[in-house]
Amino acid sequence: MSEAQEKIVLSTLWSAGCGSHGGCGCEIYVQDGKVTRVEGDKNHPQNQGRLCPKGLAIPQYMYHPDRVTHPLKRVGERGQGKWRQITWDEAFDTIEKKLKDIRSKYGAESVIFCQGTGRDIGGPITFLMYAYGSPNWVQVGLAGHACYTPRLGAMFATQGNYCVLDASQFLEKRYDSPEWIPPKYIILWAQNPAAGCHDGFFGHWIVDCMRRGSKLITIDPRATWFSSRSEVHLQNRPGTDGAIALAMLNVIINEGIYDKKFVDKWCYGFDELKERVQEYTPEKASEISWVPADKIVQAARLYATSKPSAIQWGEPVDAMPAGSVVAQAINQLWAITGNIDNPGGNVIAKNSHGVTTYPFSSAELTKLYGADLVKKLNEKRIGANDYPMIKNFRGWVQPDVLIEQMETGKPYKVHGAWIQTSNILGGQAADPRRHYEAMKKLDFIVVVDLFQNPTSMALADIFLPAATICEKESFRSWWQPLGISVRAVEGVGASLSTTASRTAIPTSRS
Repeated sequence: MSEAQEKIVLSTLWSAGCGSHGGCGCEIYVQDGKVTRVEGDKNHPQNQGRLCPKGLAIPQYMYHPDRVTHPLKRVGERGQGKWRQITWDEAFDTIEKKLKDIRSKYGAESVIFCQGTGRDIGGPITFLMYAYGSPNWVQVGLAGHACYTPRLGAMFATQGNYCVLDASQFLEKRYDSPEWIPPKYIILWAQNPAAGCHDGFFGHWIVDCMRRGSKLITIDPRATWFSSRSEVHLQNRPGTDGAIALAMLNVIINEGIYDKKFVDKWCYGFDELKERVQEYTPEKASEISWVPADKIVQAARLYATSKPSAIQWGEPVDAMPAGSVVAQAINQLWAITGNIDNPGGNVIAKNSHGVTTYPFSSAELTKLYGADLVKKLNEKRIGANDYPMIKNFRGWVQPDVLIEQMETGKPYKVHGAWIQTSNILGGQAADPRRHYEAMKKLDFIVVVDLFQNPTSMALADIFLPAATICEKESFRSWWQPLGISVRAVEGVGASLSTTASRTAIPTSRS
């Protein structure tokens, strides 16, 4: 095929494929039914032609010789690595029989539905879970749900909605929009944006803002490209972010440089906050964090007196033991300075067109499916009665309670698992040995992925090959404009796009 006959398919990239949360626009180049290269789409409002190495390497990923392209059935003992290639019909027949047997003997709640952080499976796996009748959707091993959930819960409790730095990402004309003002200061809190995009946030937006005048304050134990270009770098001891946030609140409140009109009109509990932060002087925070007190004061003053300014934070905030309350303290910084829902500050972020890829909050579930479903889920959802936010906010199982329940069998035993896009033992479990010992007791385990991994090799009874982002249709609605993933080619081997989509929603053909 000549270069003139080359086909270009416009699409949106995200997990699984490049393994990114970014939702970047791309051009997929196809010749003779095969993806030859992937480039950034210059007309896409999010990444504007830029693409990370993971996106550029998608053809290597798709056609890698180690990719599994046919369903497999374990023929030896778990962990021996002995498999037999089977057809999709045999795979589905086996899965259907095993899962129905478990449901009839022990109840649907005894099967857990596990996903990793790949956002593309969140919706389909919940449909599968609801169709089967289980309430137990979980990221196994993610202790405390220490990825994004703490900040979402903190923002939900503090301001009733979610915020993100305003880099003009919601505006059609982007940086040329007259509605947008570049932040005067951006606090980069525990994140290195260029090395990893966060949910719904393209890391190089920070650089774009810097080109338009934004200055940086970095709070990070590491020396990064951004810290080297920051006006202030608070190089703190890991895990001491809460003390710094409270000390900055102390400075801003005691020096009267908060937004008094905004606080009087919109903020509840300010007097209690003022009293609480008195304990955390810059000097005390310095002892805890190892950051000089004068730098904490400088950062607080620059942020509070330079409006609009914004905060962009990283996953380490969520992952610390007190992640939710640390996130609340950071949230309170933009609240009392009035840097909330204003151009160049931290703006309210909602899913595009009211569409959600997968509903994780009780409010979303109730809106979509009714209160009866949420009530029914909570009756037997693991951890729902132990943690109010699991019951009343987040649609997940509590993973720490799950591991205890798998070990003790109380209040009921877990007998099966559907694991999709999740390498539990190889990267997600806080204690891999403990999780392995607990999960190997399960009667039946299905793993859906593109490559064998420690979890599938150690635990799976059936392995189903998934499709890459170029081989299926999907959509992305995480805050920024709605993104559509288009099937550019048919699937590799037996992992056909049409068949692979069934791997997300099988169980019942009766």
